[in-house]
Amino acid sequence: MPPESSPPTDATRDGPWPYIGVGCLTVPIGFFGGGMIAVLFAKITDAVRNCTPPEGLPACHTWEFLYPGALIGLVGLPTLALYRLRRGRVARDSKDKR
Repeated sequence: MPPESSPPTDATRDGPWPYIGVGCLTVPIGFFGGGMIAVLFAKITDAVRNCTPPEGLPACHTWEFLYPGALIGLVGLPTLALYRLRRGRVARDSKDKR
């Protein structure tokens, strides 16, 4: 039994696991979210150009907007989330060292 005076250690809190967890959760969310936002831009573009989409598609140029938007979301959301997680961790560590 450890002595009561030693602080508790939490190996998962300071290891790579929070980064892996956040990255794994935000990759599919970013992919689908970026794709949906890109299709919204496609619909706005179609409204400006007076284009009527084919049957079954939400916009005339759905695929031209969907793939780049999904890839931007796939990379962008995890990058932003991991950056914010890292920035918070660095601030916490610098506060603990004071």
